[in-house]
Amino acid sequence: MEVTASNTKTARLASALFFFVCVPMSLWDQTYVLGKVFVPQDPVATSVGLLSNEFLFRTAIVSHLAGFIIFAFMILLFYSIFKSVDKHLSRLVIFSLLAQVPVVFVFEVFNYAALMVLKTEARPAFDAAQQQEVAYFLMRLPRYATGAGMGKLFLGLCFIPFGMLVFRSKLAPRIIGMLLIIGGVGYVADCCIAILLQRADYVVVRSYLIYTTVCYALALLWFLVKGVRNQTPIGNH
Repeated sequence: MEVTASNTKTARLASALFFFVCVPMSLWDQTYVLGKVFVPQDPVATSVGLLSNEFLFRTAIVSHLAGFIIFAFMILLFYSIFKSVDKHLSRLVIFSLLAQVPVVFVFEVFNYAALMVLKTEARPAFDAAQQQEVAYFLMRLPRYATGAGMGKLFLGLCFIPFGMLVFRSKLAPRIIGMLLIIGGVGYVADCCIAILLQRADYVVVRSYLIYTTVCYALALLWFLVKGVRNQTPIGNH
């Protein structure tokens, strides 16, 4: 019973990190700050927004990196609960999580480089218009097509085996595992469609795929409220 109580606290802590830390950080850096700085199809306005909100932009970089570290810690907490269900699926969760690390950090390097292009060493090599174009291009890379897709791909590949672990265990209702799997599949499909289809076609399909985010959010909400069941997971070594 002590193990079960500990697992319940761990599941609730992990879910609380997602809802009360990761989500607010994501809304800050990916929604609020990005909305003030990045103007699609307008390098001049983007450059002006970037320089006018430089400190906010720097906080967004720190927020994104810190948010990912906390998200990784959340996954590791869940891993500690479900790793005994299937060691192979557990390894896939960790491998997919580790694969996200270089993607997140490289894209934040692009964001920081965009700021530096407008401010420092690159100035003698480019005129004002060229600086704005380069800065816009660097900021655009993490946000469209392949850039946005790579992060979602590894996130989806992390949630799919995680959902399978939950589905096969007796620590949560199977519907919770299915929701996690649906969310993961949605992210993988979102990535593939972003790369394969033209933007106009992609927007039509994405309006449906975006709701897969609700699936894993509902699953994590269940863990926040209920924790885990008073049962021992099925081992598969």
